[in-house]
Amino acid sequence: MSIQHIVLGYLSASSQTGYDLKKAIAAHPFLPWSGNNNQIYKALIELENQGFVESETVIQHMAPNKKVYKIANPGRALLKHWLYEPVVPAPIDHPLLVKLQFADHLKPAEWFEVFMKYRQDLHDRLLMQKNMPVPRLPAAKSQKPGTGDLAASCNRLALKYEITRLEAEIQMVNQFLDLVKAQAGWKGSADLPEENMDQAIPPTIVYPTAGRIFEQLTIHRLDIDELPVLELSGETAVIGSEQDALDLLALCGEHQAQGILASTSLFHDDFYRLKTGIAGAILQKLANYQVRLALVRQPEQKIKGKFMEFVHESNNGSHFAVLDNREDAIHWLMH
Repeated sequence: MSIQHIVLGYLSASSQTGYDLKKAIAAHPFLPWSGNNNQIYKALIELENQGFVESETVIQHMAPNKKVYKIANPGRALLKHWLYEPVVPAPIDHPLLVKLQFADHLKPAEWFEVFMKYRQDLHDRLLMQKNMPVPRLPAAKSQKPGTGDLAASCNRLALKYEITRLEAEIQMVNQFLDLVKAQAGWKGSADLPEENMDQAIPPTIVYPTAGRIFEQLTIHRLDIDELPVLELSGETAVIGSEQDALDLLALCGEHQAQGILASTSLFHDDFYRLKTGIAGAILQKLANYQVRLALVRQPEQKIKGKFMEFVHESNNGSHFAVLDNREDAIHWLMH
């Protein structure tokens, strides 16, 4: 499987620009590519050179000209050939299971820390999957009248499979944790490493409706240059933890948004103190799911020291920025 096949799959449904393809691929949970410009445009150039796709330049009077790609007949034949190829079961290639072959090189307390962090990441991913709309690639129109949408039905099953897989993996990690505790001779919470006491017996996880804790926020979806963005507004600071980041991601999944536009006043003061680790945790969660965050600085918000240095660097990146006004923030999100 290559990104070229995925590009052909999208183009088989409709003509699209490279930017359209980038957004769709980056947002899809089952596709292993980030959907960055280099990958997309390299694939399009190769496909066009080989005669699998065609392009035309569309003149726009109020915006830059754009190049629109469509699939050619040889491309449809290649796509059908790839879809009909036998599917080989995925090989066992699990990074945690590979590491465990050399488990004796770490102490039980060290493995306990590794497993606890990994389990939390699994819980985070499970929360996202349970709040995610059914993913699907656009499909060509059915050739038979009355035939159901097979792609949507298959993707419902795929999403259900992914949720079941994550739940099973969490149970596997729980068994590894029990094994580590037995090897170390830990009989109760008093024996566990102090830094893991709060995580030792996690509460039952409840998966809330997306955005439930953000009842104090007004949420408005914008489509900025075809980029779906959630604009958040409110009266008080309500965002200041990793759980809040997960709820933000769930909100984006619910509204199929890839960016967030908000005021700096919506984030707790600790977010702006790098030593607390809150900013790092929140921004890493958003970056993992390719969600961009642009904040509009409020005059009363004190941003200084190390965080200001961090902002100067991040504003030149693609995941997080703090700008002086809404127009600049929107401009950053567009590029």
